[in-house]
Amino acid sequence: MLKGLRQFVWCSLLLSVAWRADGEDWKLVGKQRGVEIYRRDVPGSDVVSFKGQGMIEAPLWKVASILLDTKRAPEWAESLKESRVVRRVGPNAYIEYNHLGMPFILRDRDFVSEVLIEVNADARTFGLVYKPTDDHSIAVTKHVRGEIRSGIFQVRSVEPGKRSTLTAEIQADPKGAIPAWIANFFQRSWPLTTFERLRSQAAKPDIAMPEEFKDVLASTLQF
Repeated sequence: MLKGLRQFVWCSLLLSVAWRADGEDWKLVGKQRGVEIYRRDVPGSDVVSFKGQGMIEAPLWKVASILLDTKRAPEWAESLKESRVVRRVGPNAYIEYNHLGMPFILRDRDFVSEVLIEVNADARTFGLVYKPTDDHSIAVTKHVRGEIRSGIFQVRSVEPGKRSTLTAEIQADPKGAIPAWIANFFQRSWPLTTFERLRSQAAKPDIAMPEEFKDVLASTLQF
C-alpha cells in the first residue's frame, strides 16, 4: 500500500512539473543554437527556475541512457566532480548524490535528491523528476549541502531511432553564503550549457545503457 501511495504521489508530482513547464508563467529570455531559454520566478523563493527546450540528434534511448549514467555525468554536467546512485528505492525511483566544484573562494556544494523515472510508451517519452531528500546513509562532508528544489528532464521521441526533443528545468539553491542574485546570475547559463554538452555526449559512439537501469530503459529502444 505504501509503495502504491509513493508511486501515486510521484506521478502526481511529475504531472504537476510537466504542466508547469508549459505554463504561462515561464518567460522566454532568449534563443541560442536551437535552444529556447526560459526563466520563472518561484513564489516564496529568491532563487529562480531556468528551463531549456530544444532538439537533440539522437534516439530517445541514448539521451535517456546519458541522463541515467552517473559515472559519465561529469563529462557533460558543468562543474560536476562526482555523481552516484546511492540506492534504488523502487522500480522507478532512486537516491542520487552529486558533488559540484566551486571557485576557490567558495566551499564546494553537494546535493542529495530522490529521482523518479517515468517512461510512457504511448507518448514515447522518458522523464526524470528531482526533489530534495535526506538520506542518513550519506556521510556528512565538508561541503555545503544545497538543494535541487525542483528539476526535470523530459525527452520525447520525434523521429524514432534518430531525433528527440528535450525539456530541461532546474531550480537549485546552493545554500550557504552565496546570495540568491549571484546564484541566479550563474545558473542562467545552465540551459544552453547543458544542451551543448548533452549534444556532444550524444554524438559519441560508445554510449550504452547503464546496467543498473536496463530494466527501465529496455522498452525505450522501440521509441
